Amino acid sequence: MAKRLNPGVAVAGITIAALVGVGFLAAQAANSAPENRGIARTSTPTPSPVSGSPAPPVYVPPPVPANSGTGKRVVYSLKDGHVWLVDEAERMLREYRVANAPVKPQTGSYQVTLKKEEAQTGSDNLRISYSVRFGAVQGIPLGFAATDTPLDQIDSSHKTGPSPTGTARPRISTAPGKQSAGIRSNTEDGAALWAFAPVGTPVIVVP
Repeated sequence: MAKRLNPGVAVAGITIAALVGVGFLAAQAANSAPENRGIARTSTPTPSPVSGSPAPPVYVPPPVPANSGTGKRVVYSLKDGHVWLVDEAERMLREYRVANAPVKPQTGSYQVTLKKEEAQTGSDNLRISYSVRFGAVQGIPLGFAATDTPLDQIDSSHKTGPSPTGTARPRISTAPGKQSAGIRSNTEDGAALWAFAPVGTPVIVVP
């Protein structure tokens, strides 16, 4: 006669098997997560709809511009005032808008030459941090940097989008006699770029 299994032992065995299965699935999910967790994010998430109001349109990130090189790189569009961070596997890790500089670079390929994380005063008199320089224009340092100043308040010579509230806001102008080739982003995006792009990283400027 077959030996009957104690009900308590059977329940314990089923519980252990379930826990092992959950642990296996969690490990699989962790192994498939992106390497750069602090970098991989689009900068304009879709807001939650207010109860009773129509759902907002779904944000579709703009694609990485064509003919912008291959491999790990920073892509910067002059016309769109936009930056993309692309990894070695051609995955877009992050994209965000920027305020263009009054003095703009020529289109082409550059490389990150200098980085400075500490806060300082930029050539446009804005308080900046996470500076990533990749060249010079007319002898003026050229690069990206983060600022606490809202992008829609920066001088109109910088290309920015409208105020999120649709209301006019005072502009912050570059001091007379000073020229700037500084491309400005918000602090979160600037920190992501600074972490993503070590010295030597290609920067591709497209129209």
